[in-house]
Amino acid sequence: MSYPPSHNGQYSPQYLQQHHNLQPPQQTIQPQLLYNNVNAVNANANASAYQYGKPAAYPQVMVPPYQAYGQVYNPQPHQPQLHHQPQPPPPPPPQQQPPPPQFVNPSDIFQQPLLPSPSPSSFSNHRSPQYGTQPPAVPVAGNNRPPALTTSTPVAPAPVPTPIPAPTPTYSPVPIANQVNNQHSNKSAQPAATPKPPVQAKPVTVNPPAVAATPPAPSPKPVQVLIPAPSPEVQQHIQRPPPKKQTQKQPTQQPAQKPAKPGIDYQVLLLAMADEYLNAAHSHGTTVALLRREMELEEYYRLVATGLGCLEAVLKNWRLQPRVEALVRLRYARILFEETDNDLEAETALSKGIDLCERNRMLDLKYSMQHLLARMLYKTNPRASLKAVDGMIQDVEAYRHSAWEFAFRFLRVSLSLSSLAHQESTSALQHLHKISSMASRNGDRAVSAMSSIVEALSHLQQGYSSDSIEQAQRAIATARSHQLNDELRHIPQLATLVQIVDICCSLLEYDVNQSSQKLKVLQDLMDERLSDSNWRADGSFSIPLSGKSAGPSSMDTGDILQVQNGTLLLSFSWLPQHDLYALCYFLSSITLGCKNSHDGRKAEKFLQEGVRMLKGNFQKPQEITESLVSANRRVEWRRTLFCNLLAHQVFLACSRTDWDLANRTLKELQKETEAMGDDLPDSIQCLMEYAAGTIAQATGDLQGALAAFQSPIFSLSGFSKTARNDPHRDIAILAAINTVLILGDPSHPSHSHLPNILSALESFCRSSPNKYIQAAYYLLCATVHTESTIQTKQNLQQALQSATAIGNSQITCITLTFMSWKYFRGVVGEQAEKSARASRAMAGKASDRLWVSVTDEMLAETLERQGKGEEANGVREEGNRVMMSLPPALRRPA
Repeated sequence: MSYPPSHNGQYSPQYLQQHHNLQPPQQTIQPQLLYNNVNAVNANANASAYQYGKPAAYPQVMVPPYQAYGQVYNPQPHQPQLHHQPQPPPPPPPQQQPPPPQFVNPSDIFQQPLLPSPSPSSFSNHRSPQYGTQPPAVPVAGNNRPPALTTSTPVAPAPVPTPIPAPTPTYSPVPIANQVNNQHSNKSAQPAATPKPPVQAKPVTVNPPAVAATPPAPSPKPVQVLIPAPSPEVQQHIQRPPPKKQTQKQPTQQPAQKPAKPGIDYQVLLLAMADEYLNAAHSHGTTVALLRREMELEEYYRLVATGLGCLEAVLKNWRLQPRVEALVRLRYARILFEETDNDLEAETALSKGIDLCERNRMLDLKYSMQHLLARMLYKTNPRASLKAVDGMIQDVEAYRHSAWEFAFRFLRVSLSLSSLAHQESTSALQHLHKISSMASRNGDRAVSAMSSIVEALSHLQQGYSSDSIEQAQRAIATARSHQLNDELRHIPQLATLVQIVDICCSLLEYDVNQSSQKLKVLQDLMDERLSDSNWRADGSFSIPLSGKSAGPSSMDTGDILQVQNGTLLLSFSWLPQHDLYALCYFLSSITLGCKNSHDGRKAEKFLQEGVRMLKGNFQKPQEITESLVSANRRVEWRRTLFCNLLAHQVFLACSRTDWDLANRTLKELQKETEAMGDDLPDSIQCLMEYAAGTIAQATGDLQGALAAFQSPIFSLSGFSKTARNDPHRDIAILAAINTVLILGDPSHPSHSHLPNILSALESFCRSSPNKYIQAAYYLLCATVHTESTIQTKQNLQQALQSATAIGNSQITCITLTFMSWKYFRGVVGEQAEKSARASRAMAGKASDRLWVSVTDEMLAETLERQGKGEEANGVREEGNRVMMSLPPALRRPA
């Protein structure tokens, strides 16, 4: 493709006069180029290109002494000749006069190209940029200077290619007058600019007018040629040249030339190519993350590497405008951080970008780069990252850039909560209080609500005090105080998040009725916001900031601060609508799990719906444009939720003694965890191992159950006794309780290890805030420590109170059955019958077939002592029928 110069190679005298001093005009070029919308730049804006200090990819050479269309100029002085081509007969009429001599306007000399435009063959060696290579840089015009010209004829390469300067009076060693004459003599041989109809006349020799010329002298003085004044007819012709439109009316004589194509701006082209490559890769990010096939992964990384190569070529070979360069560097570093392990190169790009922003007072882009640099540093050195964020908070606080103070403080909270240290949790709460107070001063109600929600989550996640649930509920009440505000009413993510955290508070307080009521509110809210337009495919959402919190510049900051309809927005990343609905199904199942056995198995139905949604998403993934790293995190989160759904389904099946369903679901869970590999969380591994031991114990395989419960993963050493939320520790406590139940048989070979396990359990269970663990522990103590009747009764009473408060039918059934066996066995009386009937009713409510058969036998024996033999036989037959459905190892011998 040819690369013609500006103005089609024609320069007016005014243009040359303007450029004699080689000073470019004062004109500011401000291309509007955003790193995420490079296609918006006019690719044809050749005049807005830039001048670069690096040599061009195609060699440019100095032009030898003046050549006009292939003819070497002869410095010999000569007389200008006017050539008229003879016309063939017939002869013209006698009255026809020969055409007047045509003189050339000196100003027209500068309207002709000094050099011919390069032919297309000059760029025949150009190739498209390939993957992993840097595209060749082609010189383009910059700073309003005329573009450098290239020659189409191959010449010997020079050591240092030098662009041809603009024409000046000292451009050629020949005086300008001789150039005019030489151009005139060469131009006379060319067709006239305005072709005329041929005149039929005999060949007539026209003597040219006398031209006074200075004879050549031996001195080195330049030769001067004088041009006579033209006649009035010629002057009139020169002053009023025919319009150019007339030349287009005679296509037979001279076809109209097509306008030359503008030159290619390779800077814009490379940025557009980078967008295309990266968008093509990210459009398949979710599919690649889910399938994990080698071919798709290789193609994805090829596209990303090619896009990075385009961005790198732009940064290395062009001098960009400061804001454009900063945006390109920010995107280049973000892609390196997300897609590669080249952290050092990404930090270098960010450091250069921060210096550039400092010099040009682009504060928003500087803060964005520092935000990314802190997240990047946290991977390798968390403490240094936290210290860097603290320094940035001090800077923005001193300059009163409230929006960025919000952003950096939220970043500090996020990084602190990622650590398990108690000191960092306290620091996170301090920053959240700072955010709330500053938001109250500026009138940012949405920021205040978001800060309260994060504070409630931090109390639930890492609360060590006994009143952490109460503090979380106070934070939720603060967030709810803004829920009627217009800023929060149109953000479904905030309203949903508040309700979810509120339900979690009730669940951790073990208030079954209150959590069920809040769950109904959440379900209604999700149904109302099903078609809300504020749901985004990537799960992000934005909260508005007031005018007092607006930043200092134009907010070209990408994914942190945005401007929409004149409102400044602070962005957060969360869950898309599809994943949020699956999470709500899981939360509904947990809330209704204690009623699953007697309310139509609603909890299992919610689980099945959540499993169906996630399975469908695994089979037909949503087309979300995101990077492979983000897609991997999203897929990993979905698989973790899917495993939790399956694990909860296993335990719901175990609670109603459906061991076949529990075993099938456990195998499905094990198969799913194999796909996760090393990304499997410890909590899922513990739940899966504990479920395997529970099924083995319930089906009579005590040896396999003991092997599972005594696994190293259930060792109680190294766990914190004061942490409120530690699923791994709680599951290890339950495994130890089941181990005690197995070793309680005096005939067991490992019965001697029982005291050590009981002493370790006591230190964890008596101070545990988990009421489920407390109820199970007191029931265990009542069955093991039977020496003191008073102590046994106290343990049974505490176990029964705890189980009733949390609505646990299984522990309540076991406690009542043990009390009836312990204190009313062989007793004749109404109280014994009432105790046996209560135990049987609770076993039926729990849908526990094992304890139904046990309580039926106990009630039958009590009825027989009361003289109710017929009813006793009916109850015993029902118990035997239920017993036959149990595993063979649990059946009573006939």
